[in-house]
Amino acid sequence: MQTQTTIVIDRPIQEVWAYLDDHRNDHVWRRPSLQKLEQLGTGRVGPGTKFEGVVAVGPRKYPYVNEITVYEPPNRVGWKAISSAGWIIGREGSYTLEAEGDRRTKVIHTITLEPNRLAGKLVLPLISPMGSSMVMPLMKQLKEALEHQPSGRPT
Repeated sequence: MQTQTTIVIDRPIQEVWAYLDDHRNDHVWRRPSLQKLEQLGTGRVGPGTKFEGVVAVGPRKYPYVNEITVYEPPNRVGWKAISSAGWIIGREGSYTLEAEGDRRTKVIHTITLEPNRLAGKLVLPLISPMGSSMVMPLMKQLKEALEHQPSGRPT
């Protein structure tokens, strides 16, 4: 199942990119589900960089590892799942940023979900109709976080 969610943020594209590119900010806008996110290894982020994370769904916690597949500042970052313990995994996804004038940015989040276990095969048909409404709360938190910080401040 692929879903796409779009939101417009009242900040220039460079500010939105800088905020997304600083993964310490993920704990702000991906709350409360994101419990942990760390870059594996050192060096600059780019294709091949891996991130290890843990998301909580209710009382359960699911570790995962994703790898960056596309890194095109300030317009696009894409990733694929390397491993995940969840019933349903985000097999691949991306953020695409498009400038709308000098002060606004359209953020398009695309994710492909697939079942990872038998329970996921049972649940996926039930959540498929929800589509982007599952992701929109996170996108709204991203918008809120960026728009409530002083303009010109990248993180």
